[in-house]
Amino acid sequence: MPCDDTNQIELQVIRDVLDVIDARLRDSETHGWHLTAPRTHIYAAVLLAVIVSARESHRIPATLDHAAILDAIFDGLDPPIPQTPAAQSKTPSNPTLST
Repeated sequence: MPCDDTNQIELQVIRDVLDVIDARLRDSETHGWHLTAPRTHIYAAVLLAVIVSARESHRIPATLDHAAILDAIFDGLDPPIPQTPAAQSKTPSNPTLST
């Protein structure tokens, strides 16, 4: 059944995205950063970005696994979290994390 397969694929994409975001948030916290927004707000913003990216793919059906943003999420294209105050001044600020 294609519908069930599609649902399972999308469910796995959601799980994978949430796992990656959760791991990055935890890693940030271990480096002294503190969330300034609830985790649920961060998860919702990232999931919305995935949904919008999937829609923009113009593929039918516009399923989550076609979202171009997944490469950036899974490959970790963001710069690493700085570990020293000197390095922090060279890194663009992130509105959801603070030291």
